[in-house]
Amino acid sequence: MGKASLRVSNDDVFPLMNKVEEFLASDRQVMLILGDSGAGKSTFSRHLEHHLWTNYKNGDPVPLFVNLPTIHKPQDDMIWKQLDIHGFSNDQILEMKQRQQLILICDGYDESRLSVNLYQSNRLNQSNQWRTKMIISCRSQFLGSVYIDRFAPQTMDRYAKVQQDLFQEVVIAPFSNKQVEDYVARYVPLEPRPWVTEDYMRMLTTIPNLMDLVKNPFILTLALEALPGVTKGQQELSNISISHVQLYDHFVNEWLGVNMRRLRDNSLTDDEREMLEHMMEKGFIFLGIDYSKRLALAIFEKNDGNPVVQYVHFDHKTTWRAAFFGPEPEARLLREASPLTRTGSLFRFIHRSMLEYFFSRTVFDPIILGDGDEFAPQLNLGSSDLRPIDRNGPFFTRNLIREPSVIHFLCERVKENVLFEKQLRAVVELSKTDSRAATAAANAMTILVQAEVLFHDTDLQGVRIPGADVSGGQFDHARFQGADLKGVNFAGSWLRKADISYAQLRGVRFGKSQYLDQGSEVGACAFSPDGRILALSLRDRSSIKVYDTATWTRIYSICLFEKELSRASETNLFPMSMDSIAFSPDSRHFVTANSDPVLRLWDCVNGKAVLVMKGHKAGVHSVAFSPGGKHIASSSRDKTVRHWSAETGETISVMKGHTGAVRSVDYSPDGRTLVSGSDDGTIRFWSPQTGEAIAVWVGSQGPVLCLSFASDGQRLACGYKNGDAQVWDTLVEDAGRILSGHMYSDVTGIAFSPNGRWVATSGADYAVRLWDAMTGDLVSTFSEHTDKVWDVAFSPDGRQLASGGEDGFVRLWDVNTSEPSAGQQDSNKTNLSAVFLADGCFILSNQGKGSVRLWNPLTGAVSRDLAKWCSDCEW
Repeated sequence: MGKASLRVSNDDVFPLMNKVEEFLASDRQVMLILGDSGAGKSTFSRHLEHHLWTNYKNGDPVPLFVNLPTIHKPQDDMIWKQLDIHGFSNDQILEMKQRQQLILICDGYDESRLSVNLYQSNRLNQSNQWRTKMIISCRSQFLGSVYIDRFAPQTMDRYAKVQQDLFQEVVIAPFSNKQVEDYVARYVPLEPRPWVTEDYMRMLTTIPNLMDLVKNPFILTLALEALPGVTKGQQELSNISISHVQLYDHFVNEWLGVNMRRLRDNSLTDDEREMLEHMMEKGFIFLGIDYSKRLALAIFEKNDGNPVVQYVHFDHKTTWRAAFFGPEPEARLLREASPLTRTGSLFRFIHRSMLEYFFSRTVFDPIILGDGDEFAPQLNLGSSDLRPIDRNGPFFTRNLIREPSVIHFLCERVKENVLFEKQLRAVVELSKTDSRAATAAANAMTILVQAEVLFHDTDLQGVRIPGADVSGGQFDHARFQGADLKGVNFAGSWLRKADISYAQLRGVRFGKSQYLDQGSEVGACAFSPDGRILALSLRDRSSIKVYDTATWTRIYSICLFEKELSRASETNLFPMSMDSIAFSPDSRHFVTANSDPVLRLWDCVNGKAVLVMKGHKAGVHSVAFSPGGKHIASSSRDKTVRHWSAETGETISVMKGHTGAVRSVDYSPDGRTLVSGSDDGTIRFWSPQTGEAIAVWVGSQGPVLCLSFASDGQRLACGYKNGDAQVWDTLVEDAGRILSGHMYSDVTGIAFSPNGRWVATSGADYAVRLWDAMTGDLVSTFSEHTDKVWDVAFSPDGRQLASGGEDGFVRLWDVNTSEPSAGQQDSNKTNLSAVFLADGCFILSNQGKGSVRLWNPLTGAVSRDLAKWCSDCEW
């Protein structure tokens, strides 16, 4: 099964083969298939090739599978090289190029360590070049947040703009529980097993967290092989803890044990039989692990991490490869017993993650031994003898931060073995006095922090950890004086009262960033619920710009009120401003509200106006789509709230009763109720269908400036002009405790946390405050802003707050602390508002005076400067 993008829920899936067939029938030219390590990308690519050949008819495009790691420099003449491997002559290849259309299936972009756009570098579909559609797979962990330009077709002019309409992306979704059960049912009959299907499923569902782990197909395979050994002799399954790396340990031991016994029972030469006996005496599994570790290290150091190794004896007998693939009895026996595959002269581990697993064991090896290896060397893991990490090994010579899977394996080792944690701490300490340990110390610090090791009140003075990724680390009162912190990523870290005086901070990432300059004041901005589209409005130009968030290319611009603009230039009047934008839940439309009395509904695909809704007598303050997407609500300075049909644009009901401008309007989470807040000091609840007032709440605090529903709909938070806030119980109509803290200044923004536990408020008193939603107690005051704070928003996971202020900062705050986890500034801009996307991947801030910023909440960095893509706009 597949899903539309990495941001989409794992529940919103579709048959992957159907989506590929739709792509092949479309005008698109490139499809990117993403997935986690072990998700089944290679398996699906092979299955797709087989499917296409099975259904091939004369005249159809010819499917061609390319295993990218096996091609030397695939960025040049990739198709020609692959056909040459298949034995085609130059004349045959040239004739195919002139006459035949292809379906190019490229597997393993990440394993080839590529960064180039293969579609562009191979000049596909250009004049006199190969005519083909490309389907290419890649691990999602290999890519950063901006990757489309590595795969999508681009224009051939000097601007090389991404052609988004020719590109499509799909993601292989994790297994569902039903798919896991189906897989187990097919796995059991393949060969004799110690258990039946019901036994395996009982283990998978009873052992804590194991079911979540095995939704990756390759990990599921490892688990099924390892479970009988892991659970042997265990009485209480709910007390068993199995980690990712433990599954690999048990699988490798079982694999080597089975193959040792197979070799023992096979017909061997006298030399091979004698060598096998010596190896069993030494410890066959121990030697097998050592062989794979040495091979993994050689692949990273001598093969540039390319997992495919070619060995032709007469070509390579004097190279490093001979020690692993030569004809000597020891090498041959270990090779045949190890988790490797062979295709002709090409060797590789059975999976990329297996290569990374063995490489991680070159850094730390717990020496877990398997069945049948009773004479292997034993290591006393309880020993107090702390042996240092090899200073000549990869930990000291290679930047492992670029290998996230290796880091993950080592993080799990830290959690399981206190000696490894001590070794890593010793490396960090060594860096204080030995600059040659800087690379190792950066690796160590990255692993320790990602393993959730705490560094509160820790003496880190003088450490050298350049480039370390300590994002999310815990450094309360830590002492970094004089440390080398160049390029360190501190985003999201707890740094309360940490001392970084005299530290080297060049390139350190606390969150400084650029801003997005549109050249005029941005009145409103909004993301589509699927996160694919950003719409923003420019007030003094009465226009809308719509961007594709995958590539940050502008899809289209809409210039509103051309007649009004002309009239304004003649009469020195200002054109009408755009005050609110809201997307439909399905992301197909968006509605805009302006300083005139008109609402407009737009098609997200082509930017065409679908409906013009007239009825208000004065400018519209805010708009909202109903949760079901069939209706729209609006509030206006004409003191009314209107309910519209999103399909016809007709007014369904007009809600009258407010005696002042209606500042805000919103739907309850179930869509059955509208709520509005007004300058008249009342909060009114309405039936959107009949327009009848359900309830009127009159507070004692004056004009209501902002409202926020809790996700359960049972509480409503409101902010007042006098600086107070309040949480109401919507079930019993109880006016809760007054939240007093923003002294005599507007409460400019208010938000409930997703779990309903907290309420956050922003104010004109330069502060952000966090409240306990149940008790009304003030939990924290965030006071780093130096001017008015205009808005506040929770991330979808509730762990962070974003606030935007007139001081030019967008600040991110850890909810469990009173310190900022990251901050962004531009002293010439004002942050009028900030909002998290639904998936938590970005924060959008309205800077005022035409400036918009898009922030990454994990790194504190800006995603893109839209001005770079629209500086040539004509208006």
